[in-house]
Amino acid sequence: MRLRATATAVTAAALGAALAVTALAGPAAGATQDDSPTRFSDIVVNKRLDYTVVVGAKEKVAFLVSATVNDPSGVRSVTYGLWHGDTRAQADGYLAQVGSGRCVKASATTSKCEAVVVADPNSNLRSNALAGVWTVGAVAVDGAGNVTRLDDVGTGIARIKRETQLSRADATPEPVKKGRTVTVRARMAVASWEQHKDVPLIGHQVLLQFRKGRSGAFVTLQKVKTDRNGWAKASVKATVDGEYRFNFAGTSLTRARTGAADFVDVK
Repeated sequence: MRLRATATAVTAAALGAALAVTALAGPAAGATQDDSPTRFSDIVVNKRLDYTVVVGAKEKVAFLVSATVNDPSGVRSVTYGLWHGDTRAQADGYLAQVGSGRCVKASATTSKCEAVVVADPNSNLRSNALAGVWTVGAVAVDGAGNVTRLDDVGTGIARIKRETQLSRADATPEPVKKGRTVTVRARMAVASWEQHKDVPLIGHQVLLQFRKGRSGAFVTLQKVKTDRNGWAKASVKATVDGEYRFNFAGTSLTRARTGAADFVDVK
């Protein structure tokens, strides 16, 4: 069996251990030397959320990693794993594949290979600092039993985000006289993988939005930041009946959220 690396050598202990299982697969009987490394293309992580995986405070999240894999000898198996850090050598987090995955042949040399990877705040996501960009690594075994280890399939191939919650807007007073001030409040929380609960999302910008009546597009009235308890608060003059809500655009580390609206009757 020939081991082939297409990028830097594996240095993260956790990754090496996880991928070693595939590397131990023996060569096919009578296998000849194959110096053409396996090629990966069309790498996709959690396609339904556009390469983004959102994880709450307690529950683990399973998602698919897939790629088109090509080798002159065909493809026997592929094992995936995601790592977090500037480089593999400095990786501080690893998400491993669960189970053996599967490869479906498209031709004698090309297969579509996919597998399930799990993100779990109780095991492999115990630090909030692990939110952000993750890179995909993989090990492929070709039809002749040769192993290709891809240490760096791509940069920014996936983003792991912390789940957020935005409460329903509460506008007071209700009803309100025309021209009087309406105060609107809502609370934001974010999943803490360290505390295993939702905690206030502090100092983040949210948009107070309004629409006339109960249908049509919302327009932004104000930009405010959440306080130390996660509350957003804004005051505006009431002119017509309509709905108020808060909108959070999200960040590179946290999920976007739109809170439910509160209707105000203007007398």
